[in-house]
Amino acid sequence: MNKQSNERFNTLIKYIEDNLCEEISYKKLSQILGVNEYTMHRIFLFVTNYTVAEYIRKRRLSMSALDLIEGKERIIDIALKYSYESSQAFSRAFKSMMGFLPSEINNYKNNIKFFSQYELVTEDVTDEFHYHIEKGIEFKFYAISMKTTIKNCHNEAPLFWEDNYKYINGKSKYGLLEYDKTCGIDEAVYYIASKENFENAKKLILKTSNYLVFECDYKGSRFLYEYCSKIYRTLIPNLQYELEDLPDIEEYLENNKLKLYIPIK
Repeated sequence: MNKQSNERFNTLIKYIEDNLCEEISYKKLSQILGVNEYTMHRIFLFVTNYTVAEYIRKRRLSMSALDLIEGKERIIDIALKYSYESSQAFSRAFKSMMGFLPSEINNYKNNIKFFSQYELVTEDVTDEFHYHIEKGIEFKFYAISMKTTIKNCHNEAPLFWEDNYKYINGKSKYGLLEYDKTCGIDEAVYYIASKENFENAKKLILKTSNYLVFECDYKGSRFLYEYCSKIYRTLIPNLQYELEDLPDIEEYLENNKLKLYIPIK
């Protein structure tokens, strides 16, 4: 991220902090970054490693713990203050994160799992990214899929490939990571795909779109996860493209070469 992008993201975090006790508008967050809501969600996830909703929930529960320790407000008032509809809903969420009930705060003051405000670590965009734009591409695949999460995909995808490589050996090889449609939760679908049909595969046709296309040497699944994360953290906010609601696509080439397609409008 450059200085301007850092400032925009810090303004976004400040808006969240200033409104923990108010309704937080995703539209406002996207306006701060200068992108649409879908793009904002994906950028936020790769910058912080949390969805927006998860980050807000953890910050609200952390601040509520401080209010409980102070002891000046009733549990129901604190629940309503941080946008919970009832003390029961608040207690369930609080126990899920902290491991104990709000009413037990005095017994567990030293066991609070406090989730701190995010602090942006500045990263400079370097010339390590080799990319170009390809317009009007319609991908047609045959594919098999598995459910995963964005955080765990780099661990689970290699096992998925290992179990199914025999079906796709000798054919064109693609990996697709499809995000939750709203990016509100850390859920995803990973596909092994080819332009040629193979056993157990189903047709998968992606609508015509434009793509940012990155080229690099493939050094393993963990490398790819970190490479994608850095693109989303440093480059996407600077380029100011709006992302299309389509999967990111990995094209595996000979000699450990990789093309990464990120869909844009």
